[in-house]
Amino acid sequence: MDLRMYLVNARQSKGYSQRRTARESGISYQHYAKIESGDRGKKVSFLTIGRIATVLGISLDDLYQLEKSYLDELELSNESSNY
Repeated sequence: MDLRMYLVNARQSKGYSQRRTARESGISYQHYAKIESGDRGKKVSFLTIGRIATVLGISLDDLYQLEKSYLDELELSNESSNY
């Protein structure tokens, strides 16, 4: 699972809307919606991710481990497709 899907699942499990999550994170709704949709790509600041994580009750360590696992899986997938 990638970071954006993890954020979607965490937000939904808390019963929060995108607007509420954005407002409590101190960012615009449009910015938050782009993060969840993937339109921001990997261009999201650490500060913004930290704010969102705080609102959703997610530790930064959990996010780091999630992203590391996702990138490791992606690398393995790319290596196996090169053979």
